[in-house]
Amino acid sequence: MWPDEETGTAGGRRHEFLRTSCGRELTICMLARGDARHPAARVFVNFGDCPGCEEVAWAGLTVAEARSLARAILSEAAAAERDCRR
Repeated sequence: MWPDEETGTAGGRRHEFLRTSCGRELTICMLARGDARHPAARVFVNFGDCPGCEEVAWAGLTVAEARSLARAILSEAAAAERDCRR
């Protein structure tokens, strides 16, 4: 499943891409659901294909969940950076 205009994403929105060192390409974008009276924005993360992987994983996160994930990733990245300097 991938968001597109038929499933609710607004056309023309930008996507962020990240290629990992193992060759997986992550795609991050906003997925707008609902209607004008009851909008529901989600952050969609597609973990993409990777060499040797059989399945594609994805997550649809609420704004709060996306912010929590971002904080956790930044915290772990900072810890990894500190530990590698020793």
